[in-house]
Amino acid sequence: MKSYLGSYLKGERLKQKLNTAQLAEKIGYRNINKGMRRILDLEREGEAHCEVLEKIIDALELDRTYIDQLIQEDKEQQRREFEEWVNTPIDWHLIIRWMPAVYGEREIPGNIKTEEEAIEYAKSVAGKLKLMVWLVLSRKENLRIDADGSIKSRNEVTLDSSWLPATVVR
Repeated sequence: MKSYLGSYLKGERLKQKLNTAQLAEKIGYRNINKGMRRILDLEREGEAHCEVLEKIIDALELDRTYIDQLIQEDKEQQRREFEEWVNTPIDWHLIIRWMPAVYGEREIPGNIKTEEEAIEYAKSVAGKLKLMVWLVLSRKENLRIDADGSIKSRNEVTLDSSWLPATVVR
């Protein structure tokens, strides 16, 4: 994704005839390579640690109000791109949890035409396999079905959260 903030910061750095190493040094990095990576990440992605962004704003003497405006534009662009992606139709399919941290996909048979039929199919697969299954209805919505074939949750993807199954190590 093109970042308005990242493009602006890179342009301002170049206007001041600074390369990334010089800017990294100017904002206080002793490990110049680490500083350069963080600056380049910010210029490419538009995201950084708050302290890095603040130091760059100070070092390049930039207008904080304009920076905040660019951040909002990046968020709005990210929201639009997410909405376009999440609303793109996909084929229904199952994600099966074969064992902790091992997941696989299975297509829904072509003779299944309704959501209700897909749900019953997913419940039967979960029950027969005695495994947890997710019925993916769209990029936005899925059902988590427990190993006994009961529906545990209906999940919706948002810009801030994913529903993808994952193993958590504590």
